[in-house]
Amino acid sequence: RILSKKAEPKEESKEEPLFRSQEEYQKFQERHRRMSIPEKDILYYSGKAYLGLDSGSTTIKVVLLDEEGNLLYHHYSSSKGNPVTLFLEQLKKIRELCGERIEIVGSAVTGYGEELMRSAFGVDLGIVETIAHYTAAKNFNPQVDFIIDIGGQDIKCFHIQNGNIDSILLNEACSSGCGSFLETFAKSMGYSIQEFSQKALFATSPSKLGSRCTVFMNSSVKQAQKEGAGVEDISAGLARSIVKNAIYKVIRARSVEDLGKHIVVQGGTFLNDAVLRSFEQEIGREVLRLNFSELMGAYGAALYAKKFFQKESKLLTREELEHFSHHSIATRCNLCTNHCHLTVNSFSTGERFISGNRCERGAGKKIQKNLPNMVAYKNQKLDSLPLLSKGRAKIGIPRVLNMYDMLPFWAALFRTLGCDIVLSAKSSRELYMKGQHTIPSDTVCYPAKLVHGHIEDLLSKDLDAIFYPCLSYAFDEGLSDNHYNCPVVAYYPELIQANIPEVEKKHYLYPHLGMENKDLLIEKLYDCFQNIIPKLKKKEMKIAVNKAYELYFQYREEIREEGKRCLNFAKEEKNPIIVLASRPYHIDSEINHGLDRLLNSLGFVVLTEDSLPPFDRNATQEILNQWTYHARMYNAARFVGATEKAELIQLVSFGCGIDAITSDEIHSILSKYGKLYTQLKIDEIHNLGATKIRLRSLEATMREREAI
Repeated sequence: RILSKKAEPKEESKEEPLFRSQEEYQKFQERHRRMSIPEKDILYYSGKAYLGLDSGSTTIKVVLLDEEGNLLYHHYSSSKGNPVTLFLEQLKKIRELCGERIEIVGSAVTGYGEELMRSAFGVDLGIVETIAHYTAAKNFNPQVDFIIDIGGQDIKCFHIQNGNIDSILLNEACSSGCGSFLETFAKSMGYSIQEFSQKALFATSPSKLGSRCTVFMNSSVKQAQKEGAGVEDISAGLARSIVKNAIYKVIRARSVEDLGKHIVVQGGTFLNDAVLRSFEQEIGREVLRLNFSELMGAYGAALYAKKFFQKESKLLTREELEHFSHHSIATRCNLCTNHCHLTVNSFSTGERFISGNRCERGAGKKIQKNLPNMVAYKNQKLDSLPLLSKGRAKIGIPRVLNMYDMLPFWAALFRTLGCDIVLSAKSSRELYMKGQHTIPSDTVCYPAKLVHGHIEDLLSKDLDAIFYPCLSYAFDEGLSDNHYNCPVVAYYPELIQANIPEVEKKHYLYPHLGMENKDLLIEKLYDCFQNIIPKLKKKEMKIAVNKAYELYFQYREEIREEGKRCLNFAKEEKNPIIVLASRPYHIDSEINHGLDRLLNSLGFVVLTEDSLPPFDRNATQEILNQWTYHARMYNAARFVGATEKAELIQLVSFGCGIDAITSDEIHSILSKYGKLYTQLKIDEIHNLGATKIRLRSLEATMREREAI
């Protein structure tokens, strides 16, 4: 049947041309020239002015506005890895142009270098990028409901609902599909980005290259060239690939309606007419692009300063700029176990800026210690578990995955049996590197990769056995249709046995156990340890298992009681609440990168998904609800939905396939309550620039919603 079936036509390998004639292109240009930022000659203006700076990942932008919002001065250039020097040059030039005629009465800065510029030049206000871009967009279209900004190395997309930012999406992992992506290919073919982009406009057969990262796109481009594609076809194809990447991989749009009706595009990449045209063709509707779309962050910052800054400006004067100096040194922070590599920037004004820190403490800032933090509380509870008993046997347990949930159970069991528990060291980058050579696949999540380092650490210790059981099921908490552990959590002990040969030299115990049948658990544990623990009796194991159940459920109740205390604190002190919805192992500071402390520094009370009481047990899911940890997150989403001044952040480690379903369900639950959905993808990459943008945007949106 297969052989006789009529062959399907091959998928078309070419894209639709961007423009079929010069006349069509001219109409396109005229339409986008209608809306533009008004300009005024700075040499003929006297009065007050407002400065906006945007210190981006690869570029710097400067805008100076008069009191009516006219553009007096603007600058856009590559940061060349040295934004401080370039901003210094620009500020000197602006001060010189202003002379005594123009008084800069307010300034604001946005972008990745926001805090650095505030410390260096005394900029009055810092504004998170999303708010800056929204401020600029709504100045030209008050009805804007979707903004997409494509810069040099990042993509920012956000929906607007009822005058507030409703959801924020950023590219998390790499700069694929951004301006630098296109520039890389332009240079590889011997063209400037301007020449390369111009060639795309009238390509008759744009190559269909898909939306892939730079490494794989190289293969697609080479294949297209083999098939006879010219430079203009490649350029047009790449322009379309940038758009597809943004729409289908970053925004993950299911239809055009997901994007909104009043769309504003921003960022230097959209100055490329080929990219803009591709975007409009892909979504089938016209969008708004300002003539200075690359300056929208700085323009929004200047508007923000104009609206909100009412004090005397602290921006460095012309004389202070002439005597300005800056130097930096590299050092290591020793204030906590993270030992972050820091860069300390010192300025002639006496100000300092510290970067590289994973928490605000490393930046020299005080964390609001009085704010409850369930992540810190749970770590403290686990650290305070008594581990030593009578020394009957030394049992090693890795501090990994579901052990963050089950450790109170196993610790109670072995202590009751008179055994000492030896935990692996706390997670660190060094520990990860220790086991990296035994990781069989780089596609697994970082928490799983860390297991290898923890096992290697235990192998170096004097132990009678290493205990790391396979658990298909977690405890049934009455929140789900079933109570499975995910496959990685359940069976990673078997992968360890297959990939670390040295475990054979120890008693490496990885039995398949079930927590739901106590009698069977007693039998299996007795069989497992009768040759490890001297003179072990089955009656002893029964007593130990019963004690472990008792203390485990006591531990779970203590977590919920502390969660209740945190909620009461937040209500009494009127603090906003963030629930970090994740899995038990996300309390590991090496995995969460200090997000809980960062949230505390922003004024949030931090709770975890398992610290909340069961909420609406009769609620139905649109999906099969069979995973214990995910059921906790669904419960947390419903709880947050019904709680004032509370929002939820879902932590996701790359490589988790189940989250593709879980994330949509959590989003759906929160949307029903009119709550924001924020997902943070975290893995071994410690750069939290995009994460900080998300958190500060969430904080600003919550504040604005409360003010309405």
